[in-house]
Amino acid sequence: MAAEAAPAHEGAAIEVDRAFVDQDSSYGTDAQSELTSLSSSVTAYTFENGRRYHAYKAGKYYTPNDEQEMDREDMKHHWAKLILSGKLHLAPIGASPGKILDLGTGTGIWCVEMGDLYPSATIIGTDLSKIQPSWVPPNVSFEIDDFDDEWTYGAATFNLIHNRFNSTAVSDWPALSRKCFDALAPGGYLELVDLTNPPQSDDDTMPENSQLGKFFEALTDGCAKVGRDVHVPRKWRPLLQDAGFVNIEERVFKVPIGGWPKDRKMKEAGVFEMETLREGLPAIGMGFFTRVLQWKPDEVQVFFAKVRQELDDKGIHAWLPM
Repeated sequence: MAAEAAPAHEGAAIEVDRAFVDQDSSYGTDAQSELTSLSSSVTAYTFENGRRYHAYKAGKYYTPNDEQEMDREDMKHHWAKLILSGKLHLAPIGASPGKILDLGTGTGIWCVEMGDLYPSATIIGTDLSKIQPSWVPPNVSFEIDDFDDEWTYGAATFNLIHNRFNSTAVSDWPALSRKCFDALAPGGYLELVDLTNPPQSDDDTMPENSQLGKFFEALTDGCAKVGRDVHVPRKWRPLLQDAGFVNIEERVFKVPIGGWPKDRKMKEAGVFEMETLREGLPAIGMGFFTRVLQWKPDEVQVFFAKVRQELDDKGIHAWLPM
């Protein structure tokens, strides 16, 4: 939940693990060996540039929905929990939170874990793709739906609405904020989570002409062309205030990129975040760069290779705000 002036980041500067950095100048295959892949089924899709995309409202969302992307989404879920000290949410919803809605649920892993954590709650996850597992807790269900459309839920239905890593999928933030407000019961919570950019470092190790920085610049410009605001988390506070929300709290966390932090949990989060970025270059970028920015596929691949080379540099201790 963003404020007009960004708040201080949680915690101090992330301490660098010098022994890890000095092992080798690049990551190589270290990160890959630490990752666990998860898979689930996909039922609706089209193909473009060798990747599979959702068929429902095809072209609206630029990220694939194939197994590779589903693995990446589950990796994002894993590092997000590590950053939040193992928590699935920060809203104080109590032990029996009632009814919960997860917008843009993706693989549904957040809903499944919430269903296990709160067996008395009813949890609904929505997405454009039917890629969620069929074996879920009895209190969890999934719907194919577009949260930009009119909602069929009644007023004051939910005690918690959760929206994570979907900022650029929203076409109308004021409208979505109002729909969330109307659908929440009195005393209910809306929890919004996403990364912002540019990448930063506490020890000035970010290159002056960072390739990763250029990637986010291009992504930001491209999003603007299709009416999406990459930096909208910084505007969440006034958007939510205009919709009627009160007692808005914003917390910003540092998400390391790579295994350079000394703290064990931050190191693990950094390894997974670096891999989600590496996998995210073709996932986020290929369809987006070719469709919106009109780059040729070979131009995109050359650029991504430069970004990956920078990601592999252990001497760069970068992080992103979440």
